[in-house]
Amino acid sequence: MGRNESSTYEPMTDTELLSLLALLEEQFRRFVAYSGYPDDLKYSISRRDLVDAVMRVDKREAYFYYFHNKMEINERKKMALYVYWILKFKPFKVTDNRYVDKKRESCVNEAFAVYMICSILFDADKLSDTSSKKETFYKKLMYAFRFRNISIDAMLLLVESINTETFDKEYSDIM
Repeated sequence: MGRNESSTYEPMTDTELLSLLALLEEQFRRFVAYSGYPDDLKYSISRRDLVDAVMRVDKREAYFYYFHNKMEINERKKMALYVYWILKFKPFKVTDNRYVDKKRESCVNEAFAVYMICSILFDADKLSDTSSKKETFYKKLMYAFRFRNISIDAMLLLVESINTETFDKEYSDIM
């Protein structure tokens, strides 16, 4: 019997946990580079909050597997869960004095969440396409992530329903 095939949750090993933390931290470093920050940007990551997020995603995976006929969640659902917990816990913070008064840095977790969603939709070269349509949808997502209450189930649905064409549609400026 494999891990989490019974009704009792079995936590991931320390090795699995550390591996996932390293992947998330590496993805954040790629986000920092993609966002145009300098190479020497100072930032902090609350590992406690990141560990909590990873454990909660793992528990949700176990829940889906056990209570939904051994259903494994797909990449988009898993990404949606990570996005949800990153938005909830806000483990990333820009601490660089050069950016202390910049509005953009107060939304670094929200911007990283959008980056994570886009990273499963677009190749790296297409991710940097900043057409006005893509920019409009990006701003709408940022606004929603910053100011709206999105439940975990709504986040799963939202991320699963976003596709590359979503970024190409015309949207009104009304928030």
